[in-house]
Amino acid sequence: MQFRHSQTINAPVEYVFARATDFAKFEAQSGRDSMLFKRIGRSPVRIGTRWDISVPYRGRKRKFTAELSQFIAPRIVSYTSGNRKYQAALSLTFAPEGEDRCRMEMLLVARSRSFSTGLVFNTIRLARKRVNKGIRTRMQNIAERIELDYAGGR
Repeated sequence: MQFRHSQTINAPVEYVFARATDFAKFEAQSGRDSMLFKRIGRSPVRIGTRWDISVPYRGRKRKFTAELSQFIAPRIVSYTSGNRKYQAALSLTFAPEGEDRCRMEMLLVARSRSFSTGLVFNTIRLARKRVNKGIRTRMQNIAERIELDYAGGR
């Protein structure tokens, strides 16, 4: 299963990357939109840092652990997650499109390793149009917030 989306943001690539990798802010705002992020350990964020994440889906909390697998500022940040039931990778790529404009691309690739997870992934596949719309809307909202913050902070 694969989802790919891109969004143009009217702010410099360095600013957008810094906002997308503000881990302390994500952890502090955890729970506001029913998603929970909790860092495992207290060390500074680096390759190998892990988070316990809880996301509501179809009336249940889906819990998993994500690990920072790649961090190349200000271009790429990637996470991996997996256990005996599934394997997933999320990659965010940032490309400048001018002095005050950049493109953020998101790629999510997930594979099932068990029958039960396969059923969950199939329901997601069947709802692909709705899931894509939700991802697109969320990325647009993130872009708008970043653009407003950048415009207000100049």
